[in-house]
Amino acid sequence: MADLRRLATRKRRRASTIVDQNVCFTGTDTEDGDSMVPETPPSRSWSRSQSRGSSRSTWTNQATTETGTETSAIPSTETSVEPSVELTEPFTSRSTSAQSDTLSPRTKFIIGLDYGTTFSSVSYIKFDSARPPPTLFGAQICSITDWPGVDSRARNIPEVPSESWYLGDRFYWGYGARQGYAKLLLPGNQKETRGPREELRRTLVRARKDETEAIKDYLRQILKYSKEFLTEREELSEECEVELVFCVPAGWPAKAIRTMQEILLDIAHELNIGTLATPFVLNEPEAAAAYILEACSGRKRLSTGEVFMVCDAGGGTVDAITYRVCQQHPFRVEEVVPPTGSNCGSSYANQTLKHQAIEKIKSTAYESLKGPSFEYIIEHDIMTEFEYKIKRGFNPADGLDGDEVIVVHGLERNERLGFGHNTMRIKSLNGISKLIRQQISAAAAKGLTVETILLVGGFSAAPILRSHIETEFEALKIIYPPKGLDSAVTVSHGAVFRAFNKSDGPKRIVQSNFGFLQLELYSTRQPAHRGVSPIFNAIDGKKYGLVLSKQQQFRTRNWQVFKMEEELVIHQKIWVSDFDNAQNHYRVNAPCNKGAEVFGILQIDLEPVKNEGLLELRSGPEGMFYEIHYELAMEVDGRNLAVKLFYPPGGMCRAQTQLCIAAAFIPGTE
Repeated sequence: MADLRRLATRKRRRASTIVDQNVCFTGTDTEDGDSMVPETPPSRSWSRSQSRGSSRSTWTNQATTETGTETSAIPSTETSVEPSVELTEPFTSRSTSAQSDTLSPRTKFIIGLDYGTTFSSVSYIKFDSARPPPTLFGAQICSITDWPGVDSRARNIPEVPSESWYLGDRFYWGYGARQGYAKLLLPGNQKETRGPREELRRTLVRARKDETEAIKDYLRQILKYSKEFLTEREELSEECEVELVFCVPAGWPAKAIRTMQEILLDIAHELNIGTLATPFVLNEPEAAAAYILEACSGRKRLSTGEVFMVCDAGGGTVDAITYRVCQQHPFRVEEVVPPTGSNCGSSYANQTLKHQAIEKIKSTAYESLKGPSFEYIIEHDIMTEFEYKIKRGFNPADGLDGDEVIVVHGLERNERLGFGHNTMRIKSLNGISKLIRQQISAAAAKGLTVETILLVGGFSAAPILRSHIETEFEALKIIYPPKGLDSAVTVSHGAVFRAFNKSDGPKRIVQSNFGFLQLELYSTRQPAHRGVSPIFNAIDGKKYGLVLSKQQQFRTRNWQVFKMEEELVIHQKIWVSDFDNAQNHYRVNAPCNKGAEVFGILQIDLEPVKNEGLLELRSGPEGMFYEIHYELAMEVDGRNLAVKLFYPPGGMCRAQTQLCIAAAFIPGTE
């Protein structure tokens, strides 16, 4: 899998959308599968809009349907056609229903997933879609429990370890696994995750898996068990409408969100989890804030206009983001300071201890130990004891007198190998303080004062973190989740709560560029063509330059050339780029279009059109050929992107497909 953009890159991009056209004119297949001139990089037509970030849904990418819809002719603004990308002015798309069915199923499930670095949880609500409850309260939201492999004394625990274990041909997950932190593979290479990341990659190499496969293997089991749970206890069936809600860390790049969306939709389709609605994406801090500050009874209220910070401290990632309250009912916030995040959660204390323990034990004759393996000693005797008995209850306010003893079976006593003054420095706390200070400073630079910190996430319940935050920021008001509320489900419950009422959310802004690959006649009068060697097409005897072409609309025309004996099948690829510098008239591999990739395909067989007598043969250097001109259209429909092909241009809609672009919008967008 190609590296995803670094999580640290949180630069806000200008709104843009790419429209790009696919070319098939020599019958030579490229790596992307387009029929194009040999050894020629494709180019696209980009379209910019106030919607940034596109997303690819594998299970809908090939869903092409033929229709007979008439459309009025739209004048073409292009002069020459060549693989290019079309740019349009920013726009705000209107929200429309994502459901294509005339009648939706009566029973609806909203299922919220919090895929954490160390633990995950799934929450849900079931209701009659024809008569939904007027108000949703936190107590109405339920959790998936009784996870496979959990200790019988803890059957009602709603969280499951985000861990996978590949042992030969067998796969273990959750409570039955020991290898974790797969989520860290998504955002890309970061300095602070280098140790766990390299350890993960070595594991994946041994298991012959890539990053996406590892995450998909785990989430497949999560959703498979969730489906079984809901089928048995809540009568989930194929006829039920299911809306998946997944949460992402604040500041995640569009590509990471898109990858997560693809994984979940592929799995949901594979498992046939009800009738799928368009998924909903939400930032983890916003989900937690919405749940704690509105859904929970007895909550602490924040007034309209108040500026507050959410610090979501989980096992792996810690995110800090500053909001201003826009309205109280429903509770809505606006971001006033871009999010900052880092991988400095509580699991890094575990990493430190694990490293020290390995070094200490390796200096003994551990290979002669009888009984459990060395790996079992580290994971079961040491890490389990530290995670569940020592770390979670440790409070610096109680003092540091005495020793914490971890029993290692079979290890001979050797005081020389003690842990040195019984202390271990936890860098995670300093990293969290740094994130909070960055947010406070950024808010102050805008003339805003942060008065309150909402501390959420699994790590937020640890006395050591609470004591640290209260000491470091004693002038600020600290809000914790209400007593009795399991911090493990704050985000997944918040995802369900927020998805139930999506109104008054962020403006509908897409964060990526979408495009078609197009064909342009080579012209030295076009600046983008200069310095590029033209390609001679022997079929029609013309010169082409594979570049991008700017258009100021979401409709564009393209053509493809086919030899008379070729199959008349167009494979129109839809491209996506997460960068602002995508430009028209330039090649796909030009520096300005670096990072663009295919995310969907519209396929159409034109043999029926040929049989209608609408295609005309032409004569070229290599014999007779068809030059087929057609029109392409893109339209944002809710959180989907409709792509249509019209032939002849301005005439009948011959094929269309719908791609899910929920991940393209700012998280929380309706």
